[in-house]
Amino acid sequence: MRYFVKTNHFNNHPKDPNPLLMKRWIRIFIITIFAFAAISLVLIQFTQTRRTVSINDNMFNIGVTNAMEAVIKEVSGTLLLPDGTPSPTFRYQGLDSLISQHLLTNGIDIRPVVGIYDEGQSSLLFASAAGQERNLEDSPYRYVFTPQNNAGSNQYYILLSFPSAQLFLQRNSNLLAYASLILITIIIVMFFVSIRALTVQRKLDTMKTEFINNMTHEIKTPLATVSLACEMLRDESISNDEESRRNFLAIINDENQRLRVLVDTILQSAKMSKKSFRINPKEVDVHTLIEKVTQSFRLTLSNRGGTLDTRLEAAPSIVVADEMHLTNLIFNLIDNGIKYSTGAPHITVATSVADGWFRLSVSDEGIGISKDDQKHVFEKFYRVSTGDIHNVKGFGIGLNYVAQVVKLHQGHISLESELGKGSTFTVALPTN
Repeated sequence: MRYFVKTNHFNNHPKDPNPLLMKRWIRIFIITIFAFAAISLVLIQFTQTRRTVSINDNMFNIGVTNAMEAVIKEVSGTLLLPDGTPSPTFRYQGLDSLISQHLLTNGIDIRPVVGIYDEGQSSLLFASAAGQERNLEDSPYRYVFTPQNNAGSNQYYILLSFPSAQLFLQRNSNLLAYASLILITIIIVMFFVSIRALTVQRKLDTMKTEFINNMTHEIKTPLATVSLACEMLRDESISNDEESRRNFLAIINDENQRLRVLVDTILQSAKMSKKSFRINPKEVDVHTLIEKVTQSFRLTLSNRGGTLDTRLEAAPSIVVADEMHLTNLIFNLIDNGIKYSTGAPHITVATSVADGWFRLSVSDEGIGISKDDQKHVFEKFYRVSTGDIHNVKGFGIGLNYVAQVVKLHQGHISLESELGKGSTFTVALPTN
């Protein structure tokens, strides 16, 4: 009697435009528009800042002019002697204070250096600060001062020098510029954060979809095998054959074990993401667990003509670990080696003890893992590229689960692999 497994065949449809490519062009278009808008905003802000500086400069000059008009009007009754020397009624020492007061009234809180200049004699009669004579003579802030009752024909000027005028203008104009620059920076940063978040979200959605599809196919395979074995056992001609009956019961048991490990891997991996997750360590014999796990791969290896060799050299073989998680770890490493083997799988499981570490290695002669994939192989939902091989099942969670189990046991895991020659995963657990 022959049994056939139905397979689904899909009709070939014309290829639709690649949605990922379209989304990429949309993303490039959005980034280009945003870059243009950001650059334009910076240029506009730069132009506006220059205009603000110019306006502030004009307002500063107007304020100084208004203040000096009031000062000259107030001191216009003071006298200078014909020879240019100040009369006793003219108080030079109070002039800078008076000018500062009127400047403050006009919104300028800078105390200038004040000087009196005699144009006729081309000499500076007074300077409120020593060492500032040259700055006063070169200052553009020059105001005609004609004392009353001046017998001479000389023209006098009140000179002002503002050493910190530029700082005053910058302080008033740069506040807006700094605020704008900060806001522009925040906008740019938030834009790229949003783009990155959308990219990561899309990647997670894709991985979630692939995970669900892969998990469905991964679970359907043992279910179909169990269903077929049960159907065979219903056949009286087979159920009466004790050897065939035992074989089919063994198939059901192996596939049931496979399903249990798959479900445990998914559930426990989700639980391990929580900080409150704890393991239940106790003394376990790793060699016993290995023998138990290898039995569940008898059917798979037999169907593919493969072999599984063990070199259990660790003495003692006892470690303190969580039995369930350690069993699932061994299962996942062996299962991974079988999946990524072309033709007949050849798996080697070896153990050893050295320097206080119990080492468990699982080697295969499969397709190997590239250097780029090795960097991500323990990430959740990550699946190694298989090139032209399309029959590799799995949902990208097994090796991530293995890495989490090793971490919970305060151990470490390493990978040695070369494309076309196979891979070796080595788990080291503390013996103490």
